[in-house]
Amino acid sequence: MVAWSAILVKKTHLHPVKDEEETRGLLNGRDSGEGSDDGDGPAEYGSINQQTSGHEEEDEEDDDEDEDEKEIKRLQKQRMAEQGGWVGYLRGFAIFLPYIVPYRDRHAQLWVFIMLVCVSLERVLIVMIPQQLSAVTDSLAATAVTGHVPWATIIAWGLLRFPGSGMTHMLKTMANTRISQFAYSQLKSASFAHVMGLSMDYHTTKSSGKLVKAIEQGTDLTSIIENAFTIGPMLIDIAIAAVYLTTRFDFYMGYILLTTSLLHIYSNVKTISRTVPIERISSERARVENEVLYDSVTNWPTVAYHNRRTFEQERYARVVRSHVTAERRYYDWIDYGEALREFVLDTGLVLAAALAAYRISTGDAQVSSFVFLVVYWAEIREPMSQLAWTFRETSAHLINAEWLFQLLQNKPTVQDKPDARELVVKEGRVDFDRVSFAYDPQRPILRDVSFTALPGQSVALVGETGGGKSTVLKLLYRFYDVQGGSIAIDGLDVRDVTLDSLRDNLGIVPQDPSVFDQTIMDNVRYAHPHATPADVVAACKAAQIHDQIMSFPDAYGTRLGERGVRLSGGELQRVAIARVLLRRPRIVVLDEATSAVDSRTEASVQQALRALGAGRTVFTVAHRLSTVVDADLILVMDKGAVVERGTHGELLAIGGRYTRLWEMQTAHSRVEDD
Repeated sequence: MVAWSAILVKKTHLHPVKDEEETRGLLNGRDSGEGSDDGDGPAEYGSINQQTSGHEEEDEEDDDEDEDEKEIKRLQKQRMAEQGGWVGYLRGFAIFLPYIVPYRDRHAQLWVFIMLVCVSLERVLIVMIPQQLSAVTDSLAATAVTGHVPWATIIAWGLLRFPGSGMTHMLKTMANTRISQFAYSQLKSASFAHVMGLSMDYHTTKSSGKLVKAIEQGTDLTSIIENAFTIGPMLIDIAIAAVYLTTRFDFYMGYILLTTSLLHIYSNVKTISRTVPIERISSERARVENEVLYDSVTNWPTVAYHNRRTFEQERYARVVRSHVTAERRYYDWIDYGEALREFVLDTGLVLAAALAAYRISTGDAQVSSFVFLVVYWAEIREPMSQLAWTFRETSAHLINAEWLFQLLQNKPTVQDKPDARELVVKEGRVDFDRVSFAYDPQRPILRDVSFTALPGQSVALVGETGGGKSTVLKLLYRFYDVQGGSIAIDGLDVRDVTLDSLRDNLGIVPQDPSVFDQTIMDNVRYAHPHATPADVVAACKAAQIHDQIMSFPDAYGTRLGERGVRLSGGELQRVAIARVLLRRPRIVVLDEATSAVDSRTEASVQQALRALGAGRTVFTVAHRLSTVVDADLILVMDKGAVVERGTHGELLAIGGRYTRLWEMQTAHSRVEDD
């Protein structure tokens, strides 16, 4: 899906000169076509100009990270102020509960019940096992007098050990695995669906690498259920232990346990308060590292063209060092806190053991009580140590989830109305009525654009770069909503119909096609998943690419590589044409659909496109006017307005802007022929 969004969202800034004729095979490399971006969209992420310069120092990268850190802190403070403090802030994370708590899934609910049974059984065994061992000690002490081995007492102790160390642990682990997997799949799927549902204005201003990392880190929240089954029972254990030890010994023993527990929790809180900002910095730098890695790998051709491999290696090494430094500081503070907590627990155990020894010496307790205390303390010590790790993990997961939380707060700017209708295109009439639009209020892109494409007509948009041609297509697809006027298909405003039904009736051959790292068959059939292999072959024949495909050892089973790196620019464009031929939508959009094909292939592709356009409404954006001479209506655009309109002959007769463009291109063609 990321590759699909790249088709219509991302535009590469690299346009090498096209070969005069395509002579390279399909698997011999990629020669991008010449076309150009209209430049009328918003600034897009990923341009080499936006990357770290070669002279930028590491502290400047840290400044960039600090800006992100400041933004998160600002959002946190704003949300805390709105929600009335930390309690309200944490309550905001309740939006994740529907994804991690199995409200309706019966299978997951069963495993939650099993988990509760296991946790309850553990609470009982934590007390009973030390108590039974104490009884074994007393029985063994009496053996010297009676001469009888206390087999019944020993067997009872052994039977109590087996559920705690075997069956209960196994079932608890199995339940935790299934509950975590349920939460992971729910949260991951919901996050992906939310991102894919956001509008183009969001995707064109966000880093894909950072977005993916935010989703990956945010799904750590799936462990919160497991943590809840650790923190809650541990607090219950402390309360039970305080009461039981006070009853078995005296008030002072319960006081020692409670004091030790409180000091242990306090050391946790202090450690977390110190490590949270460090963890946040480490988390942010991990996202930056992932962003640079993703950006460099996906733009490998640009790196190779400009011989910037060393630069990219140094840039990535800097962010890795920055991440490692922050992570090392984080783990150092974790180790300091761990040492402090162990000291607190050991001190508490020594004091409790000393008190028990004193009670034994005075005759107020038996030796078995000392054994009980040591074993019982060991039973609750491990969960208490785990409690520290659980607190730390939960805080880290909440930090990581902050970006995902902010991501889920973003709503699509273009979405269906509550009463949106399904669009069923019967004729294919498209009306642009005084359409105005701007990405930035200070820079209008379209101004009062009006025209009508009648059913079966071919409408061409021509003009110099930056005139607004591509924006017209984006508005037709409703990637953005018009800010003035309206666009209607068969009399229905596109804002009044569902996005799915609108785009189901549109088919596009983009200027810079993108494919998945899958087979050719899968890539072509992506436009129509239920098409048969015979349909795919027919579409590829019509797009003049079937012969090249059959020359490969794996034919239609050939994998294309990431972003179609094994295809030339012309071959990529013909795959995109085959997709539209296979889908056969009612309205066809051609955005420089033949910009990357040679002159010989162009004639046959144009013939295929004419067959495709028969009885359909076709919109064509073109810089090469020779490709639109047969259009029923040609719109000449300049600075966001339609300055001339008519057929090719009518526009030449006017002798205006279109004529000048035609003369410039034909003169250039004559020079090349000479």
